[in-house]
Amino acid sequence: MICRLLRKSPRRSRTLRFGFSGFSAVILMLILQMPLFSADFPNRRVRLTFTGDIMVHNSQLRRAWLGEDAGGNDKGYNFYPSFEWIAPYLQTSHLTVGNLETTLGGPNSAWITNEELAFREYQAYPCFTTPDSLAEALKRAGFHIMVTANNHCMDSRLSGAARTLDVLDTAGLQHTGTSRGGFPRPWRGMTGNFTVSLLSWTHSVNGLISSKGMERINVFNARGHDDRLKEMLQDIRNEAARSPDLLILFIHWGQEYMDEPDQYQKNLADLALEAGADIIIGSHPHTLQPVERRVIQTPEGSREAFIAWSLGNFISSQRRGDNTRQWVDGSAILNLEIEQNKRGKARVAAVEMVPVYVRWSPEDIRVISVYDGLQEGSREKYGLSENDMERLKAYDEWVPAQLTRSLGALPARQKGAAWRVDFPE
Repeated sequence: MICRLLRKSPRRSRTLRFGFSGFSAVILMLILQMPLFSADFPNRRVRLTFTGDIMVHNSQLRRAWLGEDAGGNDKGYNFYPSFEWIAPYLQTSHLTVGNLETTLGGPNSAWITNEELAFREYQAYPCFTTPDSLAEALKRAGFHIMVTANNHCMDSRLSGAARTLDVLDTAGLQHTGTSRGGFPRPWRGMTGNFTVSLLSWTHSVNGLISSKGMERINVFNARGHDDRLKEMLQDIRNEAARSPDLLILFIHWGQEYMDEPDQYQKNLADLALEAGADIIIGSHPHTLQPVERRVIQTPEGSREAFIAWSLGNFISSQRRGDNTRQWVDGSAILNLEIEQNKRGKARVAAVEMVPVYVRWSPEDIRVISVYDGLQEGSREKYGLSENDMERLKAYDEWVPAQLTRSLGALPARQKGAAWRVDFPE
């Protein structure tokens, strides 16, 4: 259940001693049993979790295929092993959101094909199409919402983009960023005791433009020179006017394989924050970029905002290459702890990053937390190679460095598998 509290509210129980009538006694008992929100009790917090790009290349397709039965019938695909080791880190949050950077358009639905990069009826670059069972695996792993606006969301045309939403619905996954008809609607819901609005936009669809129906995709021009960028900013303003406790923009932007934001990202972030976004989560560079906390001055006073410039690859088949692809085989899960400030406004009280690494074997490709991979006996337990151990150690150093890179003097401390920074009010 998405809308659950992080911990039970403290309760007071008292014994009635005054001889009330039965009905009055019941009413008073209910009042006395209600959660109290005075200064005597700590603020309730919720945890929001975000991951980067969820991609499926042909190496993953081959390993997920279950083969054929004795009669030659296709047994389908099982993607859950890819997430089995990391699922416990996704299942403890009130809301877990990932970027679905593929389409579930059905067999042979890719707009552009390349036989060398395909597996059976599915394509894995330049256009991505993936079996429906991926959605079931993501739901089982602990995801609640998929954002679907990214540069690959048109890879199986508008019909495939619409079918993707049908498959997500069937799996019990909510979504935002694209629609079956008309303009996409933000996701809105209660998370703990906070109202949350989530918008998803992308800077590009790789030029795969349909002559009709593009309003179904939240896409603005890659350099912002058209009215769709104005639409995105107005979308943020309209949602801000509804006064949610948190307004989150999940945006696909930036330059691939860069480990820090470019000036265009920074300019867009300024516009989005000015329009009313409280939290910005970035994707597309396939590499983890720093996070940033800002205090914004408004006519009503100051407010806090948070930016994660890029969460990199959560899972893919991209491997470390030259210096431009140094950090594509791992990344981090982002956890944000939300609380009410002294004025009753929602704020990011702490940020955590759980470093993750994508481990390959002949049998499967799996996401593992760096912490788990570096525990004593883990090499045998998880079938890790010498190269895996070297990469795990590299991410163990690099992720906390990226976390604190733009946070000034705020220190990060390790708490189990996560690196954590607390933000004083």
